Amino acid sequence: MFFFLSKLIWFFIQPLGLVLLALLLAAAGFLYRPRRLARRLVIALTLAFAAVCLLPVGDLVMLPLENRFQKPERLPATLEGIIVLGGPEQPTLSGARGEPMLGGAAERLFAALDLARRFPEAQVVFSGGLGDPWNGVPPQSDIFRDTMLMAGLPEQRMVLEGQARNTDENVLLLKQMLQPQPGQNWVVVTSAYHMPRSMGLFAKAGWKVVPWPVDYRGLPPMLLPRPDLVEQVEVLNIAVHEWIGLVAYWATGRIDTLFPGP
Repeated sequence: MFFFLSKLIWFFIQPLGLVLLALLLAAAGFLYRPRRLARRLVIALTLAFAAVCLLPVGDLVMLPLENRFQKPERLPATLEGIIVLGGPEQPTLSGARGEPMLGGAAERLFAALDLARRFPEAQVVFSGGLGDPWNGVPPQSDIFRDTMLMAGLPEQRMVLEGQARNTDENVLLLKQMLQPQPGQNWVVVTSAYHMPRSMGLFAKAGWKVVPWPVDYRGLPPMLLPRPDLVEQVEVLNIAVHEWIGLVAYWATGRIDTLFPGP
């Protein structure tokens, strides 16, 4: 229930969802009374959207998330496993095209390959589901496996978990599967903006892991906006999604602190 409710709520409260909702309300206001309120709503919406496009709002919201955890200067001499959290895979497109397709967070897979090369004895662990066999949509774990095989990683080094639908389930299902023991060294690879929530969940599960953040999106605030306005809005969308996720996980007791840190 929490999973489906979170997806429904996010559809309407994400930045573009709010724009859509405001436009629908404004349209209803023009069709019915009071039209003055509808005009004010359109003006406010236009000014807010212009601010998002022209000011570094997304970067200001994103940077605290991405800067919360840093890569360690030195990794342990040995690693039990390299954990990669799902995200870059595009299941629907992969199913439609019949080959693995990746999105903007593909750095997670490249980082995992680099760590796998540096630590040849470590398991490469992946968690991610969201498949739909009725519509030919493979789980994220299948796309990860096929991509890593294409990159030359032997399948016997992989441990795949293909049922998790969100980060909370990533951690819980992986802990059940791997049964980590005290003294083992595990590295977690995920996007930098996603690392605070991930580390909070691992801490809640009593699983000590080393963060390995990748896939940075935020830029230091600049006087001029990004040349790509879609990218400008996308950065804000991702950051708002992550902050809302932190609040929701903290409010429901899934993490112990609102903004987990080192």
